[in-house]
Amino acid sequence: MKVGNKLCSHVVAWLALCLFSHLHAAPYAFITNQGANSVSVIDTQTNEVVKTLNVGHKPAGVAVTSDGKRCFISNPESKTISVIDGKSLDVIAEFAAGDGPLGIAIGTQNKRLYVADWYEDLVRVYDVHDYQLLGQIDVGKSPSGVVVHPNGKQVFTADRDSNAVSVIDTDSLKVIKKIQVGERPFGLALSRSGSYLFTANVASDNVTVVDTNTFDIIDNIPVGDTPYAIAVLQDDSKIFVTNQHDDTISVIETQTWQEIMRLDIGGFPEGILTHPDGKRIYIANWFDNEVVVLNTMSLKVITRIPTQDGSRAFGIFIPGGS
Repeated sequence: MKVGNKLCSHVVAWLALCLFSHLHAAPYAFITNQGANSVSVIDTQTNEVVKTLNVGHKPAGVAVTSDGKRCFISNPESKTISVIDGKSLDVIAEFAAGDGPLGIAIGTQNKRLYVADWYEDLVRVYDVHDYQLLGQIDVGKSPSGVVVHPNGKQVFTADRDSNAVSVIDTDSLKVIKKIQVGERPFGLALSRSGSYLFTANVASDNVTVVDTNTFDIIDNIPVGDTPYAIAVLQDDSKIFVTNQHDDTISVIETQTWQEIMRLDIGGFPEGILTHPDGKRIYIANWFDNEVVVLNTMSLKVITRIPTQDGSRAFGIFIPGGS
């Protein structure tokens, strides 16, 4: 009887440990390396590259399901989407996706994949599980960034050459509004609350803030030279913007809508994302072939992780990131 109780206690402890490890496992970061036609997979617990995967030609965009089970990579020059299994870290599929897939995003229920086609001026919608085309929506010229509202009811695209954002209704798959923003919007982000949309405007060197309830412009905030992408803190108190041509990131306080700091970060920063733990920000530096990890409190660099040629990581490259 005592042996049985002891064995039972060991089994319960082992199961609890497994459950704890599963719940607290650090997610992977999937970094597209456009010059190397590859994806570097970073374990965000150790901040080390654990695997490098060959994908399509000139990979750029990234979208990971919120549960981390699937990662989708846009390959603009091979006109395909590569699919990575989030557990085995293997490329399990590749499918055709129009003439110029670039920005990609996944719906709130992990059922739909939204792909902006840079050349065809539309967004294609695919089933996340079988990659079947569900529909396509005409948007503005040269759509790049794509984000999905937390309520799942709207998708926003940055239409670079229209200086606008298209608002797509996810039920009808139709554009319900076009919002004029700054010049050449590229990267997009939403506040965690969903109340605000942010656009990085590469030609006007500013960030436009849009109220997502009224679609009114709240502000246009000057930042560095050629802003590209945006990350948001979990409490919505700050946003961070990569400025490609001056090798910096801008830190914007949302209470005042002002840039409060500009940090030297490395050569040609592009993709940027807040880790789901809220303590770190990951930044892909295209020219330096690396990912920089920044502490969100001290705003000091924690480490620099070597990747491969031309790291971009455009999109949600860590599950649960913002």
